[in-house]
Amino acid sequence: MSMKLWRALESCVLAVVTPLLEKNPAKTVALGVPLVFSMSRAIVLAFACGVLRQMWRRGLTGWPEATLAIAIVLALPLLGALDRVRPAEVLLLAKALFGRFGVGGVSQEPSKFDDHRVDSP
Repeated sequence: MSMKLWRALESCVLAVVTPLLEKNPAKTVALGVPLVFSMSRAIVLAFACGVLRQMWRRGLTGWPEATLAIAIVLALPLLGALDRVRPAEVLLLAKALFGRFGVGGVSQEPSKFDDHRVDSP
C-alpha cells in the first residue's frame, strides 16, 4: 500500500474508534497503555446496533421502540456526565430515579365520562 493510502486508512480507523475510547486520562495512565476502550461505551454501541438491526428488519412499531432509541441516543452524554461526578452523587441520582417508579400523575377524581356503574364482565 502507498503511504498516502495507509495514512487515510489509519485516519478512518481512528475516527471510528475515538468515540469508544475512555475519556478519563487517569484510567489510561493507570494502565500504562496508549488506548483504553470504555466498556460502558462499547456496551451502548452494541445495544444500539442490536436495536438498529431490529428496527431495520421490523420497523418502528410504537412508542416503546421510539423511547428505547431515544434512551440510546442520550446514554453516551449521560455516561460522560456521570464520569465527572463523585460516586455519592451518582448514588443519590439513582435513588431519586428509582424512588420515582410507580409515582405518576394519577388523578383521584372520576372522569367526566364515568357513569358510576361497576365494570363487571
